[in-house]
Amino acid sequence: MKAARRRSPWENAPVGNDILRALLESQYEHLRSRLQQVDLEFGEIVYRADQVIKYVYFPETAVVAMVDTMADGNTIEVGLIGREGMVGMNVFLGALTTPDKAIVQIPGTAMRMRTNDLRKETRFGSPLQRLLLRYTQTLLAVISQSVGCSQHHTVAQRLARWLLTIRQHSATNEFSMSQQFIADMLGVRRVGVSAAAAELQAAGLISYSRGRIRVLDKAGLEKKSCECYRFIRKQFDGLLRELPTFLATGKS
Repeated sequence: MKAARRRSPWENAPVGNDILRALLESQYEHLRSRLQQVDLEFGEIVYRADQVIKYVYFPETAVVAMVDTMADGNTIEVGLIGREGMVGMNVFLGALTTPDKAIVQIPGTAMRMRTNDLRKETRFGSPLQRLLLRYTQTLLAVISQSVGCSQHHTVAQRLARWLLTIRQHSATNEFSMSQQFIADMLGVRRVGVSAAAAELQAAGLISYSRGRIRVLDKAGLEKKSCECYRFIRKQFDGLLRELPTFLATGKS
């Protein structure tokens, strides 16, 4: 991880994380001295399973995957977190550690806050606490749907859903990642990813060469994907619609 750097004043540098951006300027200014902007690199492990969490992260351009590892070494992604959320929800929910590994899928920036500072700032119904409670509801619904997806849909459908979700969180059509990395995230064999990627490429939905994936036909990829992507998209679209007015309306 590269050295942390101070973020520019709020009014001069747009806030890149949706939760932080939903705060009033005065509320954000209160938090700003506790936040540091850091660069997260592809493949960087933010947390290991059962590691004490010292910082939480509010991604801006980075995307982080929460990954479970089985006793036999097999892995599967259980959640993706981008600019709409926060990495380190276990701290917010009262834990000191996380059972998952957090690994960077798309490199970029994130705002980092010390665990103790987050706990102080999410007491007694604070604005940040209320926003994180709403985000937690969305994240749990998405994780639940993703579990069902892994059991009932084809690798090609799941790959289409995964690429669309990555695209939604990172706001880019092009990614760099190996077939083995994707296989680890989807919890399937590499040969399965190779066949699924070839199927999507033959249909003109993506291009895939030397670890570079580009989404060519978003609408076509959505048709190829299972219903899980539409469910996930609906959850996050609803969250983003609510955040700007969430604090003003007093919803919980």
